[in-house]
Amino acid sequence: MAQSVLLIMHRKMLSDALIAQTSSDNRFKLTAEQNYAVAALTARACSPGIAVVEIPESGPWNSPEKCLEICDLIRQQLPSCKQVLLCSENDTESCRAAIQAKQESRVDDFLYYDNSVNYLYSKLEALIN
Repeated sequence: MAQSVLLIMHRKMLSDALIAQTSSDNRFKLTAEQNYAVAALTARACSPGIAVVEIPESGPWNSPEKCLEICDLIRQQLPSCKQVLLCSENDTESCRAAIQAKQESRVDDFLYYDNSVNYLYSKLEALIN
């Protein structure tokens, strides 16, 4: 059975690239949600095994704490869902928040979206094993 992955991402190009990368891989079923305001509801509806939450660099959701609140809601609703925070390595505040969130077990891992799509894909593969 395919692993359901929810991509809560402001960067549609990145979520589309990940979806395209996994389209021929029957181990994954990726769903993208660009509307952060309904992200926790979407997570509850699709019940993903993995949720990837991007801290965007612009817009109303560019606060690390706002994105971590989404992670907290998902953790409450779906405790077995693995969570990955995605941030820019050039955003010091987001990097610090991601490291602290990992140390506090608010998320299972974090990645920089400045990495290649292939690297992000390999991290998803590692999480399902």
